Amino acid sequence: MELLNLLAAVVLSMCCHFQPGCAWTVNNFLVTGPKAFLTYTSSVQEGAKNGIQECKHQFMLDRWNCPETTLQLSTHNGLRSATRETSFVHAISAAGVMYTLTKNCSMGDFENCGCDDSRIGQNGGRGWIWGGCSDNVAFGEKMSKQFVDALEYGHDSRAAVNLHNNEAGRLAIKATMRKSCKCHGLSGSCSVQTCWMQLADFREVGNYLKIKYEQATKLELDKKRLRAGNSADSRGATVRAFRNIPKSELIYLEDSPNYCIKNRSLGLKGTEGRECVKADKNKSLWERKSCRRLCYECGLTVVEKRTEAYLTYARSVQVGTQSGIDECKHQFAWDKWNCPDSATQFKGLSRATRETSFIHAISAAGVMYTLTKNCSLGELDNCGCDESKNGKIGGRGWLWGGCSDNVGFGEMISKQFVDAQETGQDSRAAVNLHNNEAGRLAVKATMKRICRCHGMSESCTIQTCWTQLSDFRDVGNYLKIKHSQAQKLDIDNGRIRAGNSAENRVAIADALGSIARTELIYLEDSPDYCRTNVTLGLYGTEGRQCLQHGEGLTPWEKRSCRRLCHECGLRVEERRTEVVTSCNCKFQWCCTVNCDDCSQVTVKHVCAKRDDVHGLRRRLRGPK
Repeated sequence: MELLNLLAAVVLSMCCHFQPGCAWTVNNFLVTGPKAFLTYTSSVQEGAKNGIQECKHQFMLDRWNCPETTLQLSTHNGLRSATRETSFVHAISAAGVMYTLTKNCSMGDFENCGCDDSRIGQNGGRGWIWGGCSDNVAFGEKMSKQFVDALEYGHDSRAAVNLHNNEAGRLAIKATMRKSCKCHGLSGSCSVQTCWMQLADFREVGNYLKIKYEQATKLELDKKRLRAGNSADSRGATVRAFRNIPKSELIYLEDSPNYCIKNRSLGLKGTEGRECVKADKNKSLWERKSCRRLCYECGLTVVEKRTEAYLTYARSVQVGTQSGIDECKHQFAWDKWNCPDSATQFKGLSRATRETSFIHAISAAGVMYTLTKNCSLGELDNCGCDESKNGKIGGRGWLWGGCSDNVGFGEMISKQFVDAQETGQDSRAAVNLHNNEAGRLAVKATMKRICRCHGMSESCTIQTCWTQLSDFRDVGNYLKIKHSQAQKLDIDNGRIRAGNSAENRVAIADALGSIARTELIYLEDSPDYCRTNVTLGLYGTEGRQCLQHGEGLTPWEKRSCRRLCHECGLRVEERRTEVVTSCNCKFQWCCTVNCDDCSQVTVKHVCAKRDDVHGLRRRLRGPK
């Protein structure tokens, strides 16, 4: 992107702005110009990218949606527009660079930067003093100025406006910072607190600057003086115009063009083909009005399309679904019902048994898990880390930071794919949707926290922590317990047969009202899995392998023969197979290898029919 390329170019050209020899000082640390800037390059580029992403988020449902063409910030490239939207781009980019440099400083990524301890020990207010490790925004601000402001070479009104908006973006970081405190005193009395300042979530900075964008002030300058460029007359007019405008406010010079219409000369694509939110009660009023704003008010209509998202994530969804089925087969390998292929097909899923509830849950979990994992691996272009809590206090001695797995993204796309399979509003559809949600919540419930220590001499006085997906086996184990605890919904059969009627929907809502979203539910009792049932696609347990004995077996596996064979009226049959392999191989001069034939007997235990029919009947009836 143009912005990132320009910032990278500044890295190699900045030393000419200093004294001969390019020696300059940062926090009393003498370095050579190019070396210092190379130290911060990745942070500057990451910060600029974060600013761009936040811009796209803030304007994703506006007519102007922060397109790539607006990211050429410098005036020397010939893009000399100074609209309200350009003011936001400058502010959020400068803020992003300052934010990332400050955060990386606090995380110990820079050797020559640390906490802001300038006020430690001073009284901050009644009952508290300054202490702890305040984020060093002064460092982030200084470096941001040296990188971002260096893009403005001129002294005309547009360059002055850009520099003003850069400063407004940096002031937004300071304005959104929050105070964090830690209690001290006998028996937790909190008689004294030490407090420090921390960065807010960058989303809060974006929200703050979006309000400033809506309140932006247009500078009324004489057009002749504007055209005068870097002349003294123009600079004097610019200074007088800035006199009454606070540094925290965004300003602009020119009215915005019509963003409804495509304009190649300005690099505008118009709103035709843009996505909007038609009707969703969970969305904000601004989002719900997006179709009117982007389409109707621009003379366009709204067309429903369902293909683009599916093509983007189809592979991950397929892999996730298969992972869920594989995990189902593992979890029930030694159960009477062993997650057969017939159970995952439409006919098997049309029932609402305890086992079907597990299939729905593990499939939804598998899709969410795979999408989240692929997002973290960088395989999906429009997804990244979940940084929504970064900088917030998580607990005693640790803060949220790092790159948390974006389960919010995985959850959202999983809902769009998996829940879309349920087109009805009857009781079975409601139960399936409930179990889908329980599967997704299982992914969240099994996530683990990872931490990194910070402090002098590795004292680990403070930690930054983030959340990661656990192994998918943990999700399967969690849902297997939920399967054993699944609750049956008691809904009148007559109402179940009523389908999508209002009476049935009321009955479903009443039944689901008292059940936690994390629990699995079902409507119908399970069939007899011991016996073959061609209609239901069940093969019974005859011929199934079980585990009679062996090292490292769990109690559940050790009881598999009793469960699969004896409880189903079958006997355990031992089957031996002789396998002949080459062994004791020796090299003979010259040049052959002679081997002996060795046989090894493998033993399997399978369920087989009983020979004694009368004995079977007596067993099923129980002892006399």
